Amino acid sequence: MGFHGYWVLGVVPDEVAAGAGHWVRRPETAVGELTWWRERLAARTEWLRRLPGGGAWRGDDALTLAGVFDGWRSDEPESVDQVRWELLGLLEGCAEEERCAIGASKAYPFDALAFALGPEAVERLPGWGGEFVLDAAGVREQRPLVERLLAGAEVGRAEAWLSVMGNEDSGGTVAELFAGPVRVLRAAESAGAGAVGLVLEF
Repeated sequence: MGFHGYWVLGVVPDEVAAGAGHWVRRPETAVGELTWWRERLAARTEWLRRLPGGGAWRGDDALTLAGVFDGWRSDEPESVDQVRWELLGLLEGCAEEERCAIGASKAYPFDALAFALGPEAVERLPGWGGEFVLDAAGVREQRPLVERLLAGAEVGRAEAWLSVMGNEDSGGTVAELFAGPVRVLRAAESAGAGAVGLVLEF
């Protein structure tokens, strides 16, 4: 059975962000998994390859990395999911330029971005695994860093990831992966507000 993964980002009031700032936790396994990712990249293993006719091939490392990403989203208490949905509800009233919702069939959009960025950049992003809560001060501090990291990513790797995981980029998903977060953080900074990122599955 298929699913749709979403990465939703938006502007929230500063006081809301300040109250939810400890919601996102980096899993204990992250250090070891990031080390494995770095080692496999250094070994120049073949991760993904497009095939003639639009098909794709997934190497064992790509499948393992997909499992790592999925593990970062699992085994969370019910209270975490409750906060996620409460924050999502706040974004319904945002103006269009203050939010973005990026979806993909049979894939998680943030995973494609992470694959394009690599482990060093992923570790420097705010929050973890695509989920973050920044108050106004955090937005001002993190926005320049996020812009630099996204500007240095290999866009083609995000396209390949989505393709190999079963989702051809026909709706500008990859472009929005790189433009959406910057747009939202700039809007939050301009408004003196906070910002959140949420990963969802339907």
